[in-house]
Amino acid sequence: MLGGSMKALLTAQELVAHMKKKGIGFTIVNEENAEDFLQHHNYYLKLASYRENYKKYLTGDKAGQYINLEFAYLKELSTLDMHLRYLVLQMTLDIEHFLKVSLLQHIEQNPKEDGYRLIQRFLAKDQNINKLRTIQAHKASDYCRGLIDKYYPYFPAWVYVELISFGELTHLCAFYDELYKDPIADNILLNSVRDIRNASAHSNCLLNRLSVGGIRADTSIKRRVKQIPTIGENALQKKLSNKCICDFCCLLFTYDELITSEVLKEKRFTQLKEFFENRMVQHKDWFETNNTITSAYQFTKKVLDYFITK
Repeated sequence: MLGGSMKALLTAQELVAHMKKKGIGFTIVNEENAEDFLQHHNYYLKLASYRENYKKYLTGDKAGQYINLEFAYLKELSTLDMHLRYLVLQMTLDIEHFLKVSLLQHIEQNPKEDGYRLIQRFLAKDQNINKLRTIQAHKASDYCRGLIDKYYPYFPAWVYVELISFGELTHLCAFYDELYKDPIADNILLNSVRDIRNASAHSNCLLNRLSVGGIRADTSIKRRVKQIPTIGENALQKKLSNKCICDFCCLLFTYDELITSEVLKEKRFTQLKEFFENRMVQHKDWFETNNTITSAYQFTKKVLDYFITK
């Protein structure tokens, strides 16, 4: 919907006309190519969301129009966002695996646990029978049916972790910590990792709102970022108040602390380094006058450099 109720979806040509009224330019990507992109490669709602990083004229003949915004800039941000989501997903898959490994190691070394007791207590907490119903629904999948048929409803931990979502896994780790005062990972950071993982998995935009002031970051991540000598207190407070930036920092610290494979760790941070130093700055001249975007890049690059130099 564009400024009111709509009886039908606008065509790509009508969308381009609407963007022109909003002050969006087509000097880098012409109107014909923009129409083709909207029709075959992206949809308007997602592409237009990156406008949030740009200011509008408040007065004068251009009041309500965007300042220095080209269609090409929106297209580039959507492309960078896609690459970033893929990298985030790879890293969170690694975290999920090592989180399972770490939890099972803790259980194995705990004389009070046999792997069954924890899951029964977890399922009984708040009498949450919905957890079992969710697992039962997985029987439709050939990949899970055998495990469910064999163990339902008395799952050992090493089976249960194969049947639950990433979010449920973080809850289980937090429950284990609560029960035995034996942390698997920082639960505050894991919550942020879960959020950015789910956003990436559902193809939600990450880079469409880079302005500061949206959240209050937990002291857990602030304390870690303070270790970075290139980041000052003012920048830390401002940038960690942005949800995406804060979650991305939580992802980096969690990855560094949880992943025990140095080979894998080096591979992922190298991939991020190449993305930040090559693809992400391929059209840096398009964004050099936008402080919201450039300062977000500079801050996260400093955080990333901290791990690369380690």
